[in-house]
Amino acid sequence: MIVFEIRNKTEKRKLLGYLFYYERSKRFFARLLSELNEWDAPFIFSGHVKKGEYDIDFVWSRKFVEQRIIPRDRQNLGSILKENGLKIYDECKLLQLSEGRCAQDELYVVRIPEKEIVPEIRDRLSRNVIDVMTLRGSRLIVFFKDGVSRLIDIKEICEDKRIFGKILRDEETFKKVKVSPGGNGIEWDEERFIQTGILRKCGRISDICYEDINGFMIERLSDTAETMRMLNCSRQYVKQLSDMHRLKVVRESGNTCMYSKGALEAEV
Repeated sequence: MIVFEIRNKTEKRKLLGYLFYYERSKRFFARLLSELNEWDAPFIFSGHVKKGEYDIDFVWSRKFVEQRIIPRDRQNLGSILKENGLKIYDECKLLQLSEGRCAQDELYVVRIPEKEIVPEIRDRLSRNVIDVMTLRGSRLIVFFKDGVSRLIDIKEICEDKRIFGKILRDEETFKKVKVSPGGNGIEWDEERFIQTGILRKCGRISDICYEDINGFMIERLSDTAETMRMLNCSRQYVKQLSDMHRLKVVRESGNTCMYSKGALEAEV
């Protein structure tokens, strides 16, 4: 993760917030200080701040960056990249080169180490999503970094049926949910994204914590080698039991499978 401060040059270099860049997914996510009003905030985010939203999703964060770097369709883009030592179009590097300066305002960005993030934003980061688990009936449990977990029915929060329709209709699609970069929410893809702030207000508190799930996977699932030891049999016999549906494969990866210890112990 790369961190940029967003500052205003004309207001004694006032800190407005941060822009986070997640290198693997190549996505930006902005977090503004909650003391800002709609007039202090970057203009493109003023509508969010007016509604009390200070965590800006990937789509709008990208638009903010695009206003401050050379556009992809620039006619002489190749020569500009070459002059700046770039072989390919890299939004993050271009942002650093331009310092995020734009003719429309006095804002700029500066890269900083994570340890310099102010306490308010560090606290918000500590409440991000750490993992998510799907349940039957469009329900899921969302686990947060601060130990909170919430049981949520996404039917209650996915108001746009055009975007979330397939997720609500198709169980296999629903199960493909994943944690967004930085733990800023959950998503099925960039368009089907639900922010952490919304998730923390929905559903109800669950008494199942992330450590419970981790403990179950460690203690109550066995791989092929452990299953062979438990049954005192060969790999071939384990496969035969699986093919006969006497052993249910919980997860399969290459030549290794995960099995429920409960089923093994019950000798089903």
